[in-house]
Amino acid sequence: MNISFRKLIDNDEDYNMLYNWCKNDYIYEWFEQRLLSLEEIKNKYKRKLNEKKQELLIIQDDNKDIGLVQLYKYDNDLNTNLLSNYKNIYEYDIFIGDESYLSKGIGSKVIELVNYKIYNEYLGDAIILRPFKRNTRAIKCYQKCGFNILYEYNDQDTIGN
Repeated sequence: MNISFRKLIDNDEDYNMLYNWCKNDYIYEWFEQRLLSLEEIKNKYKRKLNEKKQELLIIQDDNKDIGLVQLYKYDNDLNTNLLSNYKNIYEYDIFIGDESYLSKGIGSKVIELVNYKIYNEYLGDAIILRPFKRNTRAIKCYQKCGFNILYEYNDQDTIGN
């Protein structure tokens, strides 16, 4: 396992790859909440690239594209004092898009590398992750990597439910 990252590129090849990954129900159930068209994928990620509020990274294993990380500054939208002592908080979302890489420890390695990036390159002082409560696969992976559940809240998913 030789995990690395490359930046998402504004081109048809990367958009088609994301579209093909997002067609998998194990991804859109948690990441999009519905199947998006190729045009919706292009528009969504082109907008994110143009806004430059997130770092969009393609996860690679031995230079083979296998997933996505969206890394961004936390916008402090939770009504909790749990984070009041932190000033440079980051959040991220990950998914493994290539199904043949699931349940092989890749997620744990990606989390380790992203956390390193946040603490050492961005000088972050805290990380918050917000998976769906019913996304037990993600929660188990995060807990395996040392994260704890500190707070639960109700919010809308990406399509307003």
